[in-house]
Amino acid sequence: MLKSRVMKMASDKWKSETINGIKAKYVNKLLDVKSLTPSYVIGTVFVEMKYKPNILKEVSGNIFEAPVFEDESQYSKLDRVRIHSYSDPETDQVMLEDDSGRLLLDGELLEKVILVTGAVVGVLGMIVEAGIFTIVDIVYPEAAPQVPRTIDGNHADESILFISGLRVNPSSDMAPIEILKEFIMGELCNSDNVVDLLKKTTNLIILGSSIEITEDPRNALKGKDKYSEVHKSNYDADSLKILDKWISCLLVSIPVYILPGETDPAEVGFPKLPLHPSFFELSSCHKNFERLSNPSWLQINGNRILVTSGENVNDMFKYLIPNIEVEIGDGLDSPIRKEVLHDSRLKLLEASMLWQNIAPTAPDTLCCYPFRGIDPFTLTETPHVYVVGNQPKFESTILTLNTKNGADCTVRIVSVPDFSETGQCVFLNTDSLQCTSYRFS
Repeated sequence: MLKSRVMKMASDKWKSETINGIKAKYVNKLLDVKSLTPSYVIGTVFVEMKYKPNILKEVSGNIFEAPVFEDESQYSKLDRVRIHSYSDPETDQVMLEDDSGRLLLDGELLEKVILVTGAVVGVLGMIVEAGIFTIVDIVYPEAAPQVPRTIDGNHADESILFISGLRVNPSSDMAPIEILKEFIMGELCNSDNVVDLLKKTTNLIILGSSIEITEDPRNALKGKDKYSEVHKSNYDADSLKILDKWISCLLVSIPVYILPGETDPAEVGFPKLPLHPSFFELSSCHKNFERLSNPSWLQINGNRILVTSGENVNDMFKYLIPNIEVEIGDGLDSPIRKEVLHDSRLKLLEASMLWQNIAPTAPDTLCCYPFRGIDPFTLTETPHVYVVGNQPKFESTILTLNTKNGADCTVRIVSVPDFSETGQCVFLNTDSLQCTSYRFS
């Protein structure tokens, strides 16, 4: 689905490119690349990582098994980080593969770009050492067409409210979400600006992880060992009743959309079907309540909006976490490493749009429903807004994507923080696409 789109960008950019005075040529198969000959090739990235789950090892004897943390004090800081990371910078290898085989990639450029398993890219360079392709430039697929925005004058200056990670359960402190509910309904506002903002808020979108079952802390860090893990049900009747009542109160004043997330009673695999209507006995009576799949496309006030609950991004982030006690040399000074150390996901969200694939690591490390003939995560349309929930902090930026004919398109990227951790919600202006976050103490 993506090779032809990469080829458009590669042939346009590198048709006259030279390395050491020799013109670079396109090579259709990776194993046909000749040594010391400038070439450009297209393939799928495969990242070999020491701590990445391996299905073959799992079924042949469960060789890889994540430790159970009975007492965290007896484990080193490095061991705890590795539970959440696939990476060991001393041994990580980035490869490009196609139907013919694989080539190991090398070069300083790898420190400046983000590549994860499943991304389809084109690379320019040549083989200097046997079997190692040193790259000097990279191209991504041509951006898919973007539907023109159609902002109705009657809907100018309206906003959408995004929330994620409510994590409701009977034992949790209900004060924050009750304050949030009263705020949304306009009962707590003492500022004219905020009152005006809420009056013009047309939709509330809940981006997953709305309930949470308190689990045994000894099993809390076994997520990486997904092949041998026994996935228990996330169903909890009491939590769902609390959530249903909370949403039904809001539906009096605002339409509500809800996505299933990692802690919700939904399939383990990605994409996730909408939450079952029987979970929402009170809310389902309202016509302005809608259950969405995850990920999902929305058309609101002339904008095409792509939303996910964040499992795809959280899995890709495991490819980037540097093991803090492993010496990684100059790589620590790269912009990507610095962002990772500060828990920023913006570079990763931008990369998803550049790859034109929002979940490239499925099904390798992200559980995925099997599809034949298509990849539902590959973009055939570029959204105006890409929103991801359940992230560590609020971040937003505008990314410009390139097309061969020069008709570049822009995407507003929004990282919505986990409400239970940060107490934040995010407003998006559907006219200007500006974002504002509000925090509740």
